Amino acid sequence: MSHLLHLDSSPRRESVSRQLTAAFTKEWLRLRPEGRYTYRDLAAVPIPHVDEAHVAISQRLETAGERRLPEARAAAATPAERDSWSTSWQLIEELLAADTVVIGLPMHNFSVPSGFKAWLDRIAVPPLLVDRDNGRGPLSGTSVVVATARGGAYGPGTPRAGFDHQEPWLRAAFSMLGLDDDLTFVHAELTKSQHMAHLSHLRGAAADSLVAAQQRLVAEAGRLS
Repeated sequence: MSHLLHLDSSPRRESVSRQLTAAFTKEWLRLRPEGRYTYRDLAAVPIPHVDEAHVAISQRLETAGERRLPEARAAAATPAERDSWSTSWQLIEELLAADTVVIGLPMHNFSVPSGFKAWLDRIAVPPLLVDRDNGRGPLSGTSVVVATARGGAYGPGTPRAGFDHQEPWLRAAFSMLGLDDDLTFVHAELTKSQHMAHLSHLRGAAADSLVAAQQRLVAEAGRLS
């Protein structure tokens, strides 16, 4: 049975990135009424950033070369470690259960919201990384769609193309987890034009970008059926 994991990370309830993930999810559920669906709001219910206990367990697993998931899940040795590790493994198990993931990701200071970074740091544990010998991992083959909202324009050839530390960074991070087999980015750009007077001449382009992004996300939901 198909299983969609839906992550939102914008602190704004009416944000563009939430509109985008909603468009994808609506179509995905329409096409798969029998499918499973898990939703996590990383802004409304923040994930604790990794702590010393989490790092200690990760280092032990890495040193031991332990890649077996059951053994890794039971690796906590102290009450503090069990408390921290249970938070991480709840997120890991949600991710492992899904065959499709849609992520709403606004650009914050040319990168990603801290809430999303906290989620990624929690799930990027040694047993989930790709095997250096065969390039595969437990998450390989998972389809991932990242719907971004950007105040400006950062595509190739634009003046601020080099300022994009959102997509390149996430592609690199997901590659070490094997989440790059089927990884799609869909961008809605120029969103700041809606509330900044000196950018008002770009509102038409922003509207076009939003419509194009929504249409592409609906198409992606169909492709992944």
